[in-house]
Amino acid sequence: MKTQVIQLDEHDDLTSVRDKMAWVKAPRILLIYPHRLRLVPRTLDLLLLKRHSASLGAQIAIVTRSAALRERCAELGLPVFATSSAAQRADWGGPPAARPPARRGPRPDLRAVRRSLPRPAPFSKIPLAVRFLLFTLAVLAVLAVFLFFLPSAAIELTPAVQTQRLDIAVRADPDAASVNIVGLVPAYRVAAEVDGSRTAAVTGETIVPDAFAVGSVRFENLTESPVNIPAGTVVRTATSPTVRFATLEEVLLPSGIGKTVDVAVQALEAGPSDNLPADSLTAIEGNLGASLSVTNPQATSGGTEKTVPIQTAEDRAALQDALAAELLTECRAALESALDSGDILIPQTVALAEISSATFFPAEDQPGETLALTMRLACAGDYVAEADFRLLAVLALDASLPEGFAPLNETVDFSVPEEFTLNEDGNAEWTMQAERLIRARLDPAAVALAALGLESEAAARRLAADFPLAAAPRISVTPAWWPRLPVLPFRVYVSISSP
Repeated sequence: MKTQVIQLDEHDDLTSVRDKMAWVKAPRILLIYPHRLRLVPRTLDLLLLKRHSASLGAQIAIVTRSAALRERCAELGLPVFATSSAAQRADWGGPPAARPPARRGPRPDLRAVRRSLPRPAPFSKIPLAVRFLLFTLAVLAVLAVFLFFLPSAAIELTPAVQTQRLDIAVRADPDAASVNIVGLVPAYRVAAEVDGSRTAAVTGETIVPDAFAVGSVRFENLTESPVNIPAGTVVRTATSPTVRFATLEEVLLPSGIGKTVDVAVQALEAGPSDNLPADSLTAIEGNLGASLSVTNPQATSGGTEKTVPIQTAEDRAALQDALAAELLTECRAALESALDSGDILIPQTVALAEISSATFFPAEDQPGETLALTMRLACAGDYVAEADFRLLAVLALDASLPEGFAPLNETVDFSVPEEFTLNEDGNAEWTMQAERLIRARLDPAAVALAALGLESEAAARRLAADFPLAAAPRISVTPAWWPRLPVLPFRVYVSISSP
């Protein structure tokens, strides 16, 4: 017996299987289910397939390896097989397929039946008034359909626009990971290095040596030989503290014990401490001390001292603080230049991180009327990204958006103060004013329904009264001589222009 095999897919459901069975002309239909079924057909589905096959005058059988599907087929008495070849060789049993009932009696003569029916009267036999009425009704029907579908209208609306403003309490927190609608924004860290120099007058005074003491010493020969005394020979006191003088010229001491020569000397260090009394310089440095003796017959004089300005510890500290404050101001400018356009630096958070180098001139304990300092320092501060400000403004404005309006987020603007307040945690707080334009929402379908069948002026007045508009509606009807807008909504075309 001829068998029609239908290979089913995983996505086939009851409807698709019935559609595939509808084209079958064989007395047996074999449904082959895929090996892997995502969804086992329900018992009701199998029953409906069995009834559908019976209505087609065919028997149905199932090929599947699913245990659950085989069990459901057994409940309904549906033949089920493991392979298609086994199904085609087997006898499916069951009642024979339903066949159309056999005709009882001879086939009727349709032509004789047609001839026996009364024929309609020809159109020419219909009364003229009736024919005219039918013609008029047909013309009116065509005209009505033509007039019903012919006119169209275009309506152009400009929705009303208004400004939405909101004051937002903002807090910048370095620990925040993202923007929060409650006003929390992340604070980011930025660092920079700056250098500079500054001078200041000193306030201290000190006494320093001014002039060198001078005098004359007398050398006495202790030998029988002449002795050459070179310039720069150092003579000194024998007592402490030691004061040293040097000869200013080279001399030759004649031979003979007791021979003497006088030589001019000058102190090696300036100051009044070198003004010595007579007979104070009695020692000779070097090898000549064994051949000569020395003394100053007269006192030395001319050593002086003077008072000069000098830096103090307070001067150094004040100059460093002043330069640090000056550089901190420059550091704020450097930090702002390092930010992306629109990012906001929080000035109160800018602080000195460390002093990289600091050089004073003159050095400590050196006199001088002014003190100069060259310093390089590192600083850092917190800032808030413009994108976070804008996101916060959008979130807060969206939360308070009036009903019936749509936001124009490209117009979002916000303002921040020049000074911020730091809370007890050191986080900046301030109030930000955000604003944007919002546009009224217009439903084209509602607009079309409101204007159906009205004259242009009446439709314009109604639309202006029922919808928030920035300008009077512009309405055009096609054809131009048509007095009213169409009565069919799909013949009314609504466009909404930008403000």
